[in-house]
Amino acid sequence: MNLIRDLFPYAIGVVAEDNQHFFHRLDEELPIQLHRYPSGTSFNGWVVPQLWKVTKATISMNGKVIFDASVHPMGVATYSRSFNGTLDLEKLKTHLVTNPKLPEAYVWHSMWQYRPWAPDWAISMPFELYKTLGQGRYVVDIVTTYESGEMLVADYFHKGSSESTIVFNAHTCHPKQVNDDLAGVAVLVRLFQWLKGQKTKYSYRLVLAPEHLGTVFFMRDKTQDQISQMVAGAFAEMPGTDGPIKVASSFLGNQPIDQIIRHTARHHTRAHEFVSWRQGAGNDETVWEAPGYEVPFVEVSRCLDSTNPYPEYHTDLDTPDLMDEEQVNEFYRVFVRTIEILEKNSTLQRQFDGIVCLSNPEYNLYLERPDPAVSKDLAEDSEKWGYMQDCILRYFDGSMTVLDIADKHDLPFDRLYQYLSRFQQKGLVQMEFAPIQRHVVSGRIKSFCNDSNQEQSK
Repeated sequence: MNLIRDLFPYAIGVVAEDNQHFFHRLDEELPIQLHRYPSGTSFNGWVVPQLWKVTKATISMNGKVIFDASVHPMGVATYSRSFNGTLDLEKLKTHLVTNPKLPEAYVWHSMWQYRPWAPDWAISMPFELYKTLGQGRYVVDIVTTYESGEMLVADYFHKGSSESTIVFNAHTCHPKQVNDDLAGVAVLVRLFQWLKGQKTKYSYRLVLAPEHLGTVFFMRDKTQDQISQMVAGAFAEMPGTDGPIKVASSFLGNQPIDQIIRHTARHHTRAHEFVSWRQGAGNDETVWEAPGYEVPFVEVSRCLDSTNPYPEYHTDLDTPDLMDEEQVNEFYRVFVRTIEILEKNSTLQRQFDGIVCLSNPEYNLYLERPDPAVSKDLAEDSEKWGYMQDCILRYFDGSMTVLDIADKHDLPFDRLYQYLSRFQQKGLVQMEFAPIQRHVVSGRIKSFCNDSNQEQSK
């Protein structure tokens, strides 16, 4: 929450003066690498916009200014062109952005930053003022400037023992909007600070970038080998408002990253919802999963509805005060648990034949279950664990991972992993790390990498 509050004052954007200060503040938390993309740079029709500034933006009537939109960073629609003219009320209203449900709010209009070739102009006005406008002639005077600038993308890489990489992404282009997505940025920064002091099998990459545009150009510059090393990823946004954790699947679905995050949500959140591809808030997963990249990417949010994720969405009411700290912390813990599963998931290969007497003190592996003749103080899920115990010896053939077993028996991975580790300590099984295999990518990338990085399959 402290980091969220520190990031809030910056009026960031795709290309904005505050971006440099914003990323400098993040660099105080993590030694990020900044990638710079000059205005006018294009790829596949996407264009890095210019540095846009508002010099003046007033609405006057009878010689008196009734509204000065320049006093607020959302007052003028992003990338509006200059305009000076006199309009009647009905014509003026076609250029006003407001929300009757949030009468005090400024609504953020952002469409033209993605369409810099065809801007119009618009002014965001709180509905409490909008509803007082009467018939008459209004003088609108908007002065905006465009100049060369650069888009900034932050990149932090945590090196593991393998080059197989898990990507985490959040966006950095919504001025003074916390849940969307300064809070997501803060969660991932804290996640990578936690990762920084750990030895890991996978490598992990953090990408903080303007929505879509940032990742489009970041991925444009990656080699085929670098892309092939990206085995999975997750986009994080909207962590702090009401609603369950919502997990939107990867494009193909049923990928390892889907299984892992869904398991985490089932066992470590108060409420959760699973939806298909792009049925959450919808964000940069489209870039990571684009043809030729096809990195299996899930989106994690608390989006209530894809068209209206939360009431204060894209308004100036999306402030640090909107955040529920426990919701933010739970969101963070989902990713910590996800990484723990990624790092520990293993197959099990038995080192014995026949049935093992788990209750024998030599092993001491028996899990007590209900018995009508014996009074036992057992947990509610003891029978669930007992049934798993009935099956477990047959799972030691290397065909199932710990996560597979946990899902089949609806048990939490962390507790099951601890239990099965005891089998290894007793010499009954050999646990072998089960890396995510990169699925074959269509088009120009012909190979996929495995965790050992010692061979590639065509």
